[in-house]
Amino acid sequence: MREKSTAAIIEIIEKGATTSGDEPGESVIAPNEVRLNGQSLLASADDPVIVHEISTRGDELVRVTLTLLARRVSIRAENDPEGA
Repeated sequence: MREKSTAAIIEIIEKGATTSGDEPGESVIAPNEVRLNGQSLLASADDPVIVHEISTRGDELVRVTLTLLARRVSIRAENDPEGA
């Protein structure tokens, strides 16, 4: 049986900052960290995160484009051993 896929949780945050207690429009967030499913990732400042248009339609998804820095990329069949 095939495992069900889920959509990613992407967080674009300013690490160490808070806006709680601020009035709307009173503070500015300067993001300096990107997380994918809770895991902090290396992203290049030369390739910013792009959050595409967001619709209020209930049948549309939010699309995000990320350019990440990879230590290793593995393209293989799931059950093949790595490095084979």
